[in-house]
Amino acid sequence: MKRFLSIKIILLICLLGAMVFLIGCTPSVSIHTGTVTGVINVYWPGVGYVAGAARVDVFDEGIFTVSSFSDGSYTLNNVPVGQYTLTVFKHGYVSAQQVINVVESQTTTNVDFNLETIESVEQLGGTYYFGFNLDKTPFSNLKVRQALNYAIDKEALVNEINSAWETNYMVAQGLIPPSIMGYNSSLAGYSYDVVEAQTLLSQAGYPEGFSTDLYYNIFNSFHYFVAQKVQTYLAQVGINAELHGIEWNEFIALLEQGELPFFRLGWRFDTPDPTDAFYCLYHSAGSGNYSHYNNPSVDSQIEQAWETIDEADFIQLIRQIESTIVNDAPAIYLYHY
Repeated sequence: MKRFLSIKIILLICLLGAMVFLIGCTPSVSIHTGTVTGVINVYWPGVGYVAGAARVDVFDEGIFTVSSFSDGSYTLNNVPVGQYTLTVFKHGYVSAQQVINVVESQTTTNVDFNLETIESVEQLGGTYYFGFNLDKTPFSNLKVRQALNYAIDKEALVNEINSAWETNYMVAQGLIPPSIMGYNSSLAGYSYDVVEAQTLLSQAGYPEGFSTDLYYNIFNSFHYFVAQKVQTYLAQVGINAELHGIEWNEFIALLEQGELPFFRLGWRFDTPDPTDAFYCLYHSAGSGNYSHYNNPSVDSQIEQAWETIDEADFIQLIRQIESTIVNDAPAIYLYHY
């Protein structure tokens, strides 16, 4: 009996060994892939083609990336060998396509695209605002920033500007003007409320207000005119804003160095896709983020917006981004032009 049992064990061991041998001899299956690189140039109305961000898809393959906002470059890795249609998508632009051949272990280079705007316009409008440097006290305090927003009667001020300068500006509640996709006419923003401004200042530890410096670039007398009006409103809630008018080059240099606590700026939209403006001004890696605003949730949503193709989802996302930024109050949005 023991002898038969031993034979069975030996046979079982031999069988297992044979299976291991067969498995070891089975050829491995490899996925043959290549890489695609290129640059995306987007048309800026009135300017020309500028490298920028767009979604780059290997059509029907579920493979995509977003080109760099700064230099328009993109890289698609691990694309299966074969012939594909490459599609580039950006909101407000006509999608573009090219047929590419992906070769194993090789990089297909210079697959570049120029994107045209859907609508032919020379100007897209913009927004005039006063920004805060969130790295500077007291503007690191959210309640202070919100208080200053409540302290200014934007309706009256914009009417005064329009009357004095024969303009037709529109009061702004956020960054996006009516000409740009995602504009939200229901965005509440900040109403003129001196009591609320004073309450927030008290809660922030400044019941008597504080002194600060407000910078603007010298441009005829317009920016000074507006800055004076803002100065007057702020004085009503105990804030003494000393005005500093400086030349543009020095102004920008100081902004880039993070030296200015409170400053006048404007943003003229270069593309109909508001994601570009949000990235530049309010993404933590944005080159124009002079407010030093840093909200990881907003960063993520901005990046997601570039990936989003469905228009309804895109608009909802853009409005969420703008609403969060307005609540965080890195700026006082004064008017759209």
